[in-house]
Amino acid sequence: MKNSGKEKKPFKMINTFALLFFIICFVAILTYIIPAGTYDREVGASGRMEVVTGTYHRVEQTPASLFDVFLAIPEGISRNMLMVISVLITGGAIAVVDATGSINIGISKVVTKLGKTGGNIVLIFMFFAFSVLGGYFEFIEAALPFFPLAVAVSIGLGYDSLLGIAIALLGCMVGFAAGPAKVIPQALGGVPLYSGFGFRVVMWFAFTIVALQHILSYAKKIKKDPSYSYVADEDTSDLALDVDKYVVEKFTWRNTCILLTLAAGLITFIYMSITTDWYLVEYCAVFVMVGVVAGIFGKMNVNKIAETFAVGASELTAGALMIGVATGIQYVLEKGQIIDTIVHAVSIPLSAMPKFLSSICTLIFISILNFFIPSCSGKAAIIMPLLNPIADILELTRQSMVLIYQLGDGITNIIAPMGVIFVGLAFGRVPFDKWFKFTITLSGKLFILAIITIFIALQVGF
Repeated sequence: MKNSGKEKKPFKMINTFALLFFIICFVAILTYIIPAGTYDREVGASGRMEVVTGTYHRVEQTPASLFDVFLAIPEGISRNMLMVISVLITGGAIAVVDATGSINIGISKVVTKLGKTGGNIVLIFMFFAFSVLGGYFEFIEAALPFFPLAVAVSIGLGYDSLLGIAIALLGCMVGFAAGPAKVIPQALGGVPLYSGFGFRVVMWFAFTIVALQHILSYAKKIKKDPSYSYVADEDTSDLALDVDKYVVEKFTWRNTCILLTLAAGLITFIYMSITTDWYLVEYCAVFVMVGVVAGIFGKMNVNKIAETFAVGASELTAGALMIGVATGIQYVLEKGQIIDTIVHAVSIPLSAMPKFLSSICTLIFISILNFFIPSCSGKAAIIMPLLNPIADILELTRQSMVLIYQLGDGITNIIAPMGVIFVGLAFGRVPFDKWFKFTITLSGKLFILAIITIFIALQVGF
């Protein structure tokens, strides 16, 4: 057979912005196919607008126009403007802190003291720390300032940037998926807040261990042969921590003050967000202060602080914008008024299935829905009022139904092409397709564990 002389072009994953745009187009087409419908809504006991069970009705079709497809992008960014801004400010503040060398010097001292083998203990400790932050405080965005630290530690120990992002991002997301702090779903499910705490702590620990094993297995493989790294062809040299360079530098009182400033900023925000109504606006203010104070301690002049802050923010622009573009999917769904129709169509057969089968199908449905409505609270306000009567019909406890919702909402967060995941990947310059390859098998493991967990919960009457 003759050789045509033409070389096959290697397959290249579609750009993430393009992927999101095509999803928006696909959803827009669905608004012409799926009948428009809606439930009545009222303010529930939780203080949020909730669906009124049994009120679904058809409404006039309002399909998304061609203009709506393009409008979805700025509309999505507008809806998530505070999140976009907070990401940019986080990038700026961390850039200033990083420019002082305090993080690199501190990590170098620790890595040198423990040695590269003992340094793996640091990775394990960090993973559990991020998992606690996600599972017990429901914080993912608040952990963003420490993502670059995880990347630096990972590369400094001889691994890659993907492993560093996995330590931070998977730690937060797996903790969030299985952690005991599920205030909104529990409130909407009509169960006492923080009830079932003991069961969820055990579940959180099991999910954390499974995810950690997945990460450490990858770490062992790339340590033995770096060519196995998913990001071997990505240039992350400037993210690497040169231990030999920084270990000879003295860790001064200024470095201590800079790191304490960063820690104090995060702790202050966490405390105030728990005890008051602080959220993203206050988060932005805190980290502007962190950047300025760190720059002062680092003996940077005003222009240097401003320039470094601007450069750090610009490096996260793509990840920040992706959060908004992803929200455009939900905008099109709402424009076409097909969300409630989909939920109504699925809820009818669920109520007629055997208990365990209905539970698993509910888990699958919520997992799929999470790709289109990533907001935990927004999805809960639509879904939980409909799942509650289904739980009563099947003689499932409300606590078990909240658990099913929790797992369905959380597991697919790690592979869904939207939300804060893009920001995390931007910190490590990890392409989404590489991240998907790394996490898809873990998603399968966690899904199987979720099914086992649900089975146990049903058996013990959780």
